[in-house]
Amino acid sequence: MAVEAVVSVVIRKLTNLVAEESELFGKVKDVVDKVMVELKEVQNISNRAEHQEQGNKLIKDRVVQFLGKVYHVEDAIESFAIAQTHLKRMSFLKKHIFVMANEFKLCREVPDKMDCSEEIRRLRSKLEGFIGDVQEWKNGIPSMAPVRHHSSSTTRRLEKSWKESDAYYVPKKEETIFKKDVEKLVRQLSSNRPLPLQIICVYGEAGTGKAAHVKAIYNKLEVQKKFECHALVFVHTKWSVRNLLMAILQQVTNLQGKEKLKDEDLIGRLHGFLKGRKYLIVIADIKSDLFKKLRGALPDTYNGSRVVITTPDEEASLFADASNRYHFKPLDVDDGWKIFVKKVRGLKGSPFSDDIMENLKNKIAESCKGTPLRISMLAGLLSTRKVVYEEWSSVFEQHDFVTKSPSFDVITFCYNDLSLYLRPCFLYLGLFRKGFEIPVRRLFRLWLAEGFVESQEGIILEDQVEGYLEELVNRNMVEISKRRSDESPKKCRMIGALHDIFLPKAVEIGLFHLHQRSDDNSNVAEPRFGVRRVVEYTNIKSSRISVAGNQNLQSYISFNGRKKDMPAEEVGTFLDKIIGSRGFGLLRVLDLEGVYRPRLPESLGNLLHLRYLGLRWTFLDALPSSLGGLLYLETLDIKHTHITTLPSSIWNMKHLRHLCLNGARLGIPAQATKYRALNQLQTLWGLFVDEKIAKKIGLTLSRMTNLRKLDLTRQSSSTVITTTVTTATTTTTTTTSHSSSYEEIGSWISKLTGLQSLRLRSKDKMGRPSELIIKPFSSLTNLSQLYLLGHLHKSLAWYQFSPGLKVLTLSVSKLDEDPMQTLSQLPSLMVLRLLAASFVGTEMHCPENGFPALQVLKLWKLEKLKILTVHEGSMQNLHTLEIRCCIELSELPETLLQIQSFDNLILTNMPKSFVSAIRKKKKKHTKIVESELDL
Repeated sequence: MAVEAVVSVVIRKLTNLVAEESELFGKVKDVVDKVMVELKEVQNISNRAEHQEQGNKLIKDRVVQFLGKVYHVEDAIESFAIAQTHLKRMSFLKKHIFVMANEFKLCREVPDKMDCSEEIRRLRSKLEGFIGDVQEWKNGIPSMAPVRHHSSSTTRRLEKSWKESDAYYVPKKEETIFKKDVEKLVRQLSSNRPLPLQIICVYGEAGTGKAAHVKAIYNKLEVQKKFECHALVFVHTKWSVRNLLMAILQQVTNLQGKEKLKDEDLIGRLHGFLKGRKYLIVIADIKSDLFKKLRGALPDTYNGSRVVITTPDEEASLFADASNRYHFKPLDVDDGWKIFVKKVRGLKGSPFSDDIMENLKNKIAESCKGTPLRISMLAGLLSTRKVVYEEWSSVFEQHDFVTKSPSFDVITFCYNDLSLYLRPCFLYLGLFRKGFEIPVRRLFRLWLAEGFVESQEGIILEDQVEGYLEELVNRNMVEISKRRSDESPKKCRMIGALHDIFLPKAVEIGLFHLHQRSDDNSNVAEPRFGVRRVVEYTNIKSSRISVAGNQNLQSYISFNGRKKDMPAEEVGTFLDKIIGSRGFGLLRVLDLEGVYRPRLPESLGNLLHLRYLGLRWTFLDALPSSLGGLLYLETLDIKHTHITTLPSSIWNMKHLRHLCLNGARLGIPAQATKYRALNQLQTLWGLFVDEKIAKKIGLTLSRMTNLRKLDLTRQSSSTVITTTVTTATTTTTTTTSHSSSYEEIGSWISKLTGLQSLRLRSKDKMGRPSELIIKPFSSLTNLSQLYLLGHLHKSLAWYQFSPGLKVLTLSVSKLDEDPMQTLSQLPSLMVLRLLAASFVGTEMHCPENGFPALQVLKLWKLEKLKILTVHEGSMQNLHTLEIRCCIELSELPETLLQIQSFDNLILTNMPKSFVSAIRKKKKKHTKIVESELDL
């Protein structure tokens, strides 16, 4: 149900709003405070109702029904605040217009300040009405059993930084219980025999790990290389055959105008495209009736094509033309215990006696029904407790376990164990399609903008939100699907089976509304509580949201990425409706990432409380001039667009925390000192600075003291003076560059002690790498990632780098001295990338016992490199080496090939003789991947 989680978010948002706009709420503060008290009472009752037995359905229904009242009071308070802010802005403009007109004798007087007493009276009336509704609602709810509160996991989570959490930060390889079936399926898919189309069915009840295993097989390179085209689709519970066809076509073709075709035409197009091609299509969680409708789109060929389906539906496994079936059965007690032990964080050895361990095994088997998902989630829950028998036993002694109600499910029990602040964050993941890999940076900033993050004194919000994901991962409810080279999380997703369970719950309580095409739009029910957040999967033009619903909308998130189609004009039309006749809207989140050239109305600046504006990969050319009106904006993301300049009004955004550009210039006012600096800014990525801007931007940048991520490209136009001094015996030539403005920026960067990620590039007016002026980075004690592009006068000594540096990338540095002697002494360096012309010498030597933490080494286009020497004890943790276009390199040292952890060697555009020699010398544990790139 999760009503209490929604109410907690409403309380947090309204508390922050009233604090931020205390002046606006001065005359109604007394009644607003009373409303906050009543909302907390609603939250407490909702929490107690969540833990009642299934027989108390009446209580739960009454709680859900009252949620509409909570939403209405939230809208009333936010609408009042925004309306008052809008009136102030309009009053200011009108006043100046009247003053100017008076100067020209066009009017006689300036209007007085607008009278807001009527609006205050209306708000007070609504709030008092809500207080009365709460009293009446409480009187109608029967008494409930008290809730036994579990010990908070928050304290335990904060005891250890997320950066130190092995489970969250470092991927672990696990052996599967279904290892034999997996190996057999891999062999079946990678076979070269020209067999007819084979349909392979993997079935078993939800939570047995079918889809996860099949996806892992699908992603194997040796499997995908066997097929000309391939697709992996996760089926949504309410999908029609049209949804499925569109999802497959999206991956295998560039067919345009798919939305306009009828179902039978889509079947024909897919059949025609696949005919004659060797294809692999994997469809996860499909039911029998849906697959029967799809079957006509899959041509029978004798070229080894394969279709793999996973399904909880045993009927689907009985197709007459299914050539192979794999049944993932529930695990027995011993296998279940093996999964449990692997999934519990912090469990070492056997902390309990044999009798207690046996008792635990039986309780886990009984409550989890042999499904790996339930076992994994219960293990995650127990990971939040100390490994003490009394703590673990208290979990099994809770009411839900003891009563053994037929409706009891470990999955729901584990969800209810989440803290209130985590529940909406978890449910929110459901708005991303099943199986969708969510960029972690996008998720974090959306959670922040939605008001889900509960601030704590002394903890930066960005650290707080990372802790949220860490806890969900450690509870085995969310998985990290992709990691960066330093193994930090890059993408994540909700576990597939949980998506099927919790998406309907999130929709039921109005957390968000999915706008997607179905077979019969006439049967689409109106959202129970109106539309708070709309998630668009198809053209928003066909949305049935009412005018009132538009004006109360808080988030608009689109996944309607139509490749190479017409610009998304309908987005502008929809936003016009949101702003509506009132001239403003309640929208907090506008996420159009991947939508092709959406039209943004000029009135965009009237979305006064917009927190998140995501325009990445939209290919827009410009932003509305009203952008500066978004005073509460926290995230502005225009990366991968054609926007090259931003208005100077951006300096008014005092709440801006994340600014992602695409090599754009920032307009600097003539009197920059009079403007606010963006002193809340955490991310400034993709800034372009030329000599003209550099002279003015130094003071402005110096005020940005909270930056954590900085990407800056400078255009080189410095003056170069060459001086020649001749003596009786020698002639000395000295080259000096004069670029005082860039020196000032370099000094500013060296003072950013909170900086974690830094990318500096220097290019000339033709876009070519040029001289890069830098200062030592030793003062940047938090710096973990550094990327430098441009010519360096000389290598920095190892002590001039941050001791915590984990990832270093050098490109076109033109170093003629071997950098390995210096870099090998960095104690935390995990990833080293030496890219094109970073080193122009012929020999590199890795000293004895150097690179103690190095795991990934990339050597790209070091065209003069002939000899690579690795001395004993160096790089002992290396697992991946990538060599690309190092055409003079003759061999790899034996000491490198003998490193036990070295299991992945990637060779790209390397001479055949080099590859052949390495294959003869490599050890069994090292896998070679060879590829060719078009250069």
